[in-house]
Amino acid sequence: MSETFTEDQIDAGRRLFGGPSRFLLGVAKLEQLPPSAHPMDVMRTGVSVLGCLSPEKDDHNHPGARDIADKLMASLGSMLLYWYHFAYNGNCIDVETDDDSIGGHFLHLLHGEKPRDSWVRAMHTSLILYAEHEFNASTFTARVIAGTATDFHSAITGAIGALRGPKHGGANEVAYEIQQRYASTDQAEADIRERIARKEIVIGFGHPVYTVSDPRNKVIN
Repeated sequence: MSETFTEDQIDAGRRLFGGPSRFLLGVAKLEQLPPSAHPMDVMRTGVSVLGCLSPEKDDHNHPGARDIADKLMASLGSMLLYWYHFAYNGNCIDVETDDDSIGGHFLHLLHGEKPRDSWVRAMHTSLILYAEHEFNASTFTARVIAGTATDFHSAITGAIGALRGPKHGGANEVAYEIQQRYASTDQAEADIRERIARKEIVIGFGHPVYTVSDPRNKVIN
């Protein structure tokens, strides 16, 4: 059943997600990660560090779990972009912004300036589509780990590890690398057809659920 939020709850959420720096613990650990690290590995490590610095209570109470979930959603973008700017440019950025959303905050930190409204809407559309994705591998992984009665951070750390795989969230990255092979659409079609005929795994083709196309394409386009 869907939940309707009050204006007070929405405002509280905006305040939370617009100022994630108060949850950015363990910055020194992020600074030790090299530029060669994969962004998903950075987030996985960041969640694990937070689990050590601010562990969940042993009773796994619901208010505590919700608080951890809020903190992680508010922190992950800051973690990633602090590492990115430090690892590539040596810059220790201020992760506090006046944005009132996850997407706006992320884009602000990425580009160093307040993003256009159209960019924020596009970012939010993408995030919502991912959030509404079905019972996928990383969700299943998180549930399996949580089902052992371990802590919240362990479940999310494992889920990020599953999401990183090229047959799950990492498929976008692999698909982009495949696209870079070809100089024309004709060359791409000929090569893909040959690979499929040889029963090779080609990311973007042969999905067990989306047998015709990904229904999210209509929205994101």
